[in-house]
Amino acid sequence: MKYDKLFVGGDLSGIQDYLYNISSRKAAVSLKGRSAKLNEEMQEAYNKITNAIAETHGTCEKLYCSGGKFYLTTQNSPTIVAAINRCKEEIIDSFWEMHMGQLGINISYVTYGESANGEFFVEGHDSDPEKNSGVLWKYVNADFARQKQQKFKKLLQENYKAYFEPIRMGESWHVCAVTGIESDACVLLNDEEEYDERENFYVLPIVKDQIEKGKALSIDAQGRIKDFEDYATTDGGEKGDTYLGILRMDVDGLGNRFIKGFDNLDLYKTFSNGVTEFFEKTIEHTLLEEHSRQPITRAVDKPYSHYLKVIYAGGDDLFIVGRWDKLIDFAALIHARTIETFNQPAYCWVDNEGITRRISISGGIAIVKPKFPIAKAADLAGEAEEAAKHFSEEKNAFHMLGKTISWNRNPNLIYPVDLEERQQNEFEYVNYFKDRFIALDEKGMSRSILHKLMLYSALADRNATSKKKDFRYVWHMCYFLKRFREPYKEKRKEIHDFCEQLSSRHNIDSNARSLELIGLAARWAELILRDNNKY
Repeated sequence: MKYDKLFVGGDLSGIQDYLYNISSRKAAVSLKGRSAKLNEEMQEAYNKITNAIAETHGTCEKLYCSGGKFYLTTQNSPTIVAAINRCKEEIIDSFWEMHMGQLGINISYVTYGESANGEFFVEGHDSDPEKNSGVLWKYVNADFARQKQQKFKKLLQENYKAYFEPIRMGESWHVCAVTGIESDACVLLNDEEEYDERENFYVLPIVKDQIEKGKALSIDAQGRIKDFEDYATTDGGEKGDTYLGILRMDVDGLGNRFIKGFDNLDLYKTFSNGVTEFFEKTIEHTLLEEHSRQPITRAVDKPYSHYLKVIYAGGDDLFIVGRWDKLIDFAALIHARTIETFNQPAYCWVDNEGITRRISISGGIAIVKPKFPIAKAADLAGEAEEAAKHFSEEKNAFHMLGKTISWNRNPNLIYPVDLEERQQNEFEYVNYFKDRFIALDEKGMSRSILHKLMLYSALADRNATSKKKDFRYVWHMCYFLKRFREPYKEKRKEIHDFCEQLSSRHNIDSNARSLELIGLAARWAELILRDNNKY
């Protein structure tokens, strides 16, 4: 086999911690600017590699550059390998100077050959039974993992003092107000809107660049820059009068898709370009401009961009902030469009068990007060996202208000007759009952039912994990609903019939999951109704 090609990859290390490790001050513009600079720095690293290859009169083909990763192919020659290695060291050094260890980069490559019948062979791994493009991705990423275990190895060997001896500070050292890093390189941020002579605001030079970048990207249609309290505001209400939502989402099994491989690199490029187009362009420039709906009347409302801000959308990761209720609706929209966009053969694969897998997306939302520390809120959203991803083998789930619900169909649920077949999944089941609670509240139904259903749901949840089972809550719930619906029998029959539906067996004792989901719907509705007078 002639190993005449190189598969080269780059991977940002510590991107999640770096992106979200930020103080609340200037967080809105700092986060947006930081995420934009991440993409720019990755593109710059890619450009340096390709320029180094071009200087040797080599050529390269871009396969992917997004979400903190890049991949390309080029010829295998001693001069190109030497150029890549030299450029790699320069890039690693520049990242250290810019980020002081908060963010790193790994660059790796494998030598490979391609047979006449389209099989791929990685040098040193000829015995691998897989012969498609997945072996390239597999071994480059294995080397990324090795490098992450030896982070800053070169710098440790060459500049031990930079790590383990106190950094000498000049007389002008300051603590960066955004990152908390001590440095004598900090500069005064000249912010005419917020500048206060009594409190000088110093930041690292790279943070100043991020803030300026974030400002330029955060100006709305009215020419102003919103902070998080602006997004956590009901229509016509006072600034920061409701909750702020922090959403994190991630494509399910995308790594497995790349490992499974493609028959040729053209298919790889088609797949990668489709993912990049959707997550970096479609979400922020198309979906965000779609109009939401009023939570009470369901009338067409302002576009989502009025309520939400996309902080990061790279590769297959999303980080979005905004008004909590609109953000839940937007998460559902993203999921629906993800399934719709990638539900075609080019994006499907067959796993080792012979099961056809399709791209789906999972996510989680943290709901906090607008002044809650954004770094901690991002951690909470990350925990919610992880809960969704570990909910089931299929993933494809969403975590909100302490509960994980699936976007897959649950065959044990009896779905309402007016819920369309394509919407028969756990999320839409919860969404349906939430809407019913809100609609009937408008018609005079007492809100006490919401608190009672939340109570019975909590009792069912506790009973499910208890060794000693106690089903008395079932009969208490039946009795409560019977008493509750009687006053509505004559003049508000719709409320009476709905309560009768809730008390039917399939919603209480024969399916504890149904009661759990109805309790979640009650909690969701209760939070919306709490803000009802502000809409």
